[in-house]
Amino acid sequence: MFEFITTSFSNIIYVFFAFSLVIFIHEFGHFYIGKRCGIGVNEFSIGFGPKLFWYRDSTGVLWKFCLLPFGGFVKFEGDLDPSSLTQQKDNSINNLNHFNNATILSRALTVSAGPFANFLLSIFLFSSIIMINGFANDKPIIGKINNTPLQDIKLKKGDLILEINDSPIEKFSDIIVKYNELDYKKDTNFLIKRNDDVLRFIIPNLFLPLIKSIEPLSPASRAGLLPGDFILSVNGISILTFEELKKFVNKSNGNPLELEIFRNGTTTQKILSPENRPIENSDGSFKETMRIGIIGGFALEPERITPNIFEAIQFGFSATYRVISGSLRGLVEIINGSISAKHISGPIGIAHAISDVSKNGFISFVSLVGLISTGIAIINLFPLPILDGGHLVLLLYEKIFSKKPSVFFMQIFTFIGVFLLLSLMVFATYNDLLRIIL
Repeated sequence: MFEFITTSFSNIIYVFFAFSLVIFIHEFGHFYIGKRCGIGVNEFSIGFGPKLFWYRDSTGVLWKFCLLPFGGFVKFEGDLDPSSLTQQKDNSINNLNHFNNATILSRALTVSAGPFANFLLSIFLFSSIIMINGFANDKPIIGKINNTPLQDIKLKKGDLILEINDSPIEKFSDIIVKYNELDYKKDTNFLIKRNDDVLRFIIPNLFLPLIKSIEPLSPASRAGLLPGDFILSVNGISILTFEELKKFVNKSNGNPLELEIFRNGTTTQKILSPENRPIENSDGSFKETMRIGIIGGFALEPERITPNIFEAIQFGFSATYRVISGSLRGLVEIINGSISAKHISGPIGIAHAISDVSKNGFISFVSLVGLISTGIAIINLFPLPILDGGHLVLLLYEKIFSKKPSVFFMQIFTFIGVFLLLSLMVFATYNDLLRIIL
């Protein structure tokens, strides 16, 4: 009971920290650029609802943390939030620091600063991850041997693999390619160099059904599977590779599977039902296939090389770009029906995902926060009222026509935008609750 309470409290802390960080960075982007543009600030709020704690700084800004941390805002002088537009422009000399008296460029920069700050957070987090984990070295040097119960693997960290079954190995990727060509039921002949010695070993199958990580909001997560679990059998039938597991999953038609799991020296039974989940193809498109949401790995992992700061930043930019392009492609696939809309998640689903990923370790958690930060930036750039993208569209209109949209247009535009956002939120929450119930 105590362990359950401790785990639940830890998960709440993870969720609270992730939401608060992403929201704070977004709103601080609005705040900082607005201040730099000479716009006055009244409040900086993380969350909505009753204030939990607050203070007023020397410049008069009220900083507060509210009960519901699923959002936030910066309230500028003469404005309701950092990106809303009023219909009347106050030309009073005493109100020069009001948001709506600022130039169009200043307002556009202030509005854009929130999503931009989220992109920068993602770049920073992804760069930090690669600095900690390093790049995989493609030289055939063993950097890590994953836990493989019931197997006697004589290889060691630092071994240089020279040959497999008398075939030369030049890159680490050659090991995996070679293994894909072999019969997993047969042992394999390894020639390796260890320090100054050249040794030959007979090695058993290395494509074992060992769980490397768990996908959030997946059948595996709901069933309580954990990284490091070793799958011994499916429906009472022993398996030796992940390929055998995939065959059971593909043939299940969504019917429950009973897995026998080896964990920390003991065996346990887990029952889960595979479901159609999206997976990205090599060409960048998506398709749905029957899966349980586990990621396996080769028993051997390459050594890792620590990059310099410039390589890490380059990786951070590249990873953030891949998240943006993948998210937009996924959205297109949902619109054209290639991917089911049931995979859209709201705050409840994101909270569950954060809780799930925290089980995979701190690095996985940080990676998810980077994904969420990019996602928040993308959503806020949608051309809908209330969102930053909608206000940028209105500012563009004001720039082109030298006037603000009519009151009637603003009313219709706002009504449509709010309706679409509320509909999306209700639908996403319905999906989240459906996952919890099922």
